[in-house]
Amino acid sequence: MPYQLMIRRSLTLVLLLGAAALGACGDDEEEQEPEVETMRVVIGETTVNFGNGGCTPSVASVTIPTGGAPVTASFLKADGSPETIVTEAEFELKVEPAGRFTRTSGFAGTISGGTAGTTTFSFSLFHKEEQHEDYGPCQLPIVVQ
Repeated sequence: MPYQLMIRRSLTLVLLLGAAALGACGDDEEEQEPEVETMRVVIGETTVNFGNGGCTPSVASVTIPTGGAPVTASFLKADGSPETIVTEAEFELKVEPAGRFTRTSGFAGTISGGTAGTTTFSFSLFHKEEQHEDYGPCQLPIVVQ
């Protein structure tokens, strides 16, 4: 068999195998991204909505005691229903400064008050596997009394 014919057949085989491999990649199920329209954060007894896909809080600030306050978060679609793709297995509430947040579950914890005064916290929906925020970070002034 001439050398050029052998090379041509080898290249054809490589191209066919490559095309088959690429075709198989297209069969993978694409990971869905959450469609969060509102991040609802409850701090103590105050509910804060960061809505319409943005980070403007529904209240100007939240007041907490120096001993701290519990925090919970939920993530809602445009129709107000919970975004079911957002689960603790893949996501978590990220709070900064992290040193002032004690996590009790993926979407809850306690922020410490510390000394009296005003500080700013940020809240976001963090995708753990992909290591990025899917919503936020959203800033909120916290008044400690």
